[in-house]
Amino acid sequence: MEEKKSEGRQARPQKTAARRLVKTLSSVKLAVSLLVLIAVVMIVATLLKNQAHARRYIYHSWWFVSLLGLFCLNLIFCTVGRWSLRLRRLGTTVTHVGVLVMVAGAVISSIWAQRGFIPLPIGQSSKLCYDDKQRPIQLPFEVHLDDFKVERHASQKEALVVHLVKEKTARVFPIRVGEEFEVGSGPYKITILRYEPDFVVLSKGDYGSRSKSPNNPAILVRVSGGSQDRTEWVFLKFPGMHRDPNADIVLDYRQIGAPGRVKDFKSSLRLLQDGQVVASKTIEVNKPLKYAGWAIYQSSYDSIHESWSGLEIAKDPGIPLVYLGFLLITIGVLYGFYLRPLVVKKSTAPAGARAPKT
Repeated sequence: MEEKKSEGRQARPQKTAARRLVKTLSSVKLAVSLLVLIAVVMIVATLLKNQAHARRYIYHSWWFVSLLGLFCLNLIFCTVGRWSLRLRRLGTTVTHVGVLVMVAGAVISSIWAQRGFIPLPIGQSSKLCYDDKQRPIQLPFEVHLDDFKVERHASQKEALVVHLVKEKTARVFPIRVGEEFEVGSGPYKITILRYEPDFVVLSKGDYGSRSKSPNNPAILVRVSGGSQDRTEWVFLKFPGMHRDPNADIVLDYRQIGAPGRVKDFKSSLRLLQDGQVVASKTIEVNKPLKYAGWAIYQSSYDSIHESWSGLEIAKDPGIPLVYLGFLLITIGVLYGFYLRPLVVKKSTAPAGARAPKT
């Protein structure tokens, strides 16, 4: 009898400690405290200028993953302890499950997500990207950059610059089709006869435009007066084409003024596997190319020569769970605030108030 009593006394403290642990893990106060702490850490990480450091030292750190794991464990105990499929508690249960799924997705992202960077020159390919620690990541496909373009706001103005070679002076005229301009006090006059935004040779002696976009702007200019009497095409992107080096008047079609602010930058990409194109897209900021769980984002570019594009490549298996968690939370909240009052009101209505059966 005395041995059984002593065994019972030893078992009670163990059961009491286990109950305290379960009570602590299922505490709402612990859940709120962890949620506030996680929110503060994420705010600090968002305010960091270098997001690569935020990912390396916060989002993928052992202590942040442990914090999310503890919060996930707390949610499991809270959900199990308050689990109910009754209509009165269904909204709360779905919301708890949604938060649990969302946090689980965040934990998976912190552990298994891959993210790298490629500075890729125009016309070249790569199967490697490099993470924040400059460690190579082997990609299951080859990324090829076909083209890269920078779009700017229109602060520069197009103009026709007329160089008087003998006088060593120049005059600047606006691009106005059909208007005749006098060049200084001399006998020379110029007239812009045509403007083609995307110049192309249609046939011999016949010219036009491929599109309305200014991909290859050109103007047809007539020079008259004095010893000059000629008509020539002048190109914005190809200065000097068909230019007579012995001419007294040299025409130059150019953009004047300071370059405009960058509006957007785009990369035309192809993904290759075994020499075959498996995906292609012209990407820009917030419009990535997605393939086989990977996403390729427009991240940066060569701001000096504009000869290469900076691509960020990421694979995050936790994102679908995060989206599913948000969806479940939304459903739970909508049910709790809008549908639950109607269900409870209907279920508690007096029998006499219900419509009689016919």
